[in-house]
Parts: sequence; C-alpha cells; structure tokens
Amino acid sequence: MSPRPVADVDALRSDLLERARTVVARDGVEGLTMRGLAAEAGTAVGLSYKAFSSREELLWKLTLSSLSELADQLDEWAARPGGELAERLMEFHDLHQASLAPDLVEHVSGGPRSQELLQRAADEGLIRSWTGIMSEFLRTRQSLGDVGEDVDVEAFAFIITTALHHVLVTKAPFLAPDRHTLSRYVAGIAARITTRTCRHRVDAREGRD
Repeated sequence: MSPRPVADVDALRSDLLERARTVVARDGVEGLTMRGLAAEAGTAVGLSYKAFSSREELLWKLTLSSLSELADQLDEWAARPGGELAERLMEFHDLHQASLAPDLVEHVSGGPRSQELLQRAADEGLIRSWTGIMSEFLRTRQSLGDVGEDVDVEAFAFIITTALHHVLVTKAPFLAPDRHTLSRYVAGIAARITTRTCRHRVDAREGRD
C-alpha cells in the first residue's frame, strides 16, 4: 500500500483538530480520546494515529492552536478603538471564557513535558502577559483622554486581570460571580478610572443628565 500523500495527512490533521475542538467544548479535555475523536469524525481509529502519534501530541497541537487563536483575538481586541471602557473590559473576559486555551493549558501543565510545551508556546509568542496587554490597552485609552491622567494603569491592569483570572479558574464547590455580577464589578472599576469628560459623553449618549 502506498503511503498517504502529505497533503492528505495535513487535511486529515486539520479536520481532526476541528473535531477535537468540538469534543473538548462539549465533553471537556478529559472527554477527548483517540477513539472518541475517530467516532466524532466517522473514521477508523487508525486514521487518528496517522495524523497524531498519540493523544499527547493531539493535545499539544490543540493547545498551541487554541493559544494562537486567542492571541490573535487579543491583538484585535487591544487594537480596536472606541467602545465604553466597561464593555471593552468585559470583552477581554469573554474572549478568555469562550476559548478552549485556558482549560487545555491547565490540563497539559500537569503532564511530564509541560515546561517544554509552555516554553514552545512562549517562544512562538502565543503566551501573553494579561497584565501587559491590559496595561497597553489602558495606556492607549489614557492617551485618548478616556482614562484619567493620574491613573496608575499598570496597577489597575493588575487588579482587573487578577480578578478576571480568579473568575476564570474558580471551580466548584467555590463560587465565582456570575456574568451579571461580574459586569457590575467591572463597571465599578471602570467608573473609578474613567475621566469626567468621558463619563459626560456616555451620559449624553444614553440621555442621562
């Protein structure tokens, strides 16, 4: 039997990665197995091993792919102008909440080669400092006059991202605030650092005195 063409293997790998995303989103990382992936794709288990030598390799590829996607989304978020500050801060949270990357990183971090994977992700620019991203975002808003000149953006960036990270990683039986409550908390922080001029613009837009 002739070897499977490289293009076919690449296409198979791409398809299985997308199927793996579906499985993890539905069943969690622990629910992803090579046999289950083959069943999801409607293929033989052997084909899964044609694309990925092991479940570990599959998880590595899926983690790096998810981190790359999230990094692109964060770059777009940070570069996009406008929007009320509180809403933009919640967008930052929602991007992480919707991504598979945090759960995947948490899972692979417990493996024997976790440092190798995380170093590779860092070398490829896929792991970003939340505080760094948020600091740059707030600094840009400060330069536009939306955030007060006297605001320590690095301090507030640390507070905001630490709080959002807490919400993201908190698992039962411990309770994290639901989205409505979190939005209220974030709005309170945003109000503390938003300039009076910017608040007046928001009030005028919403018809408040």
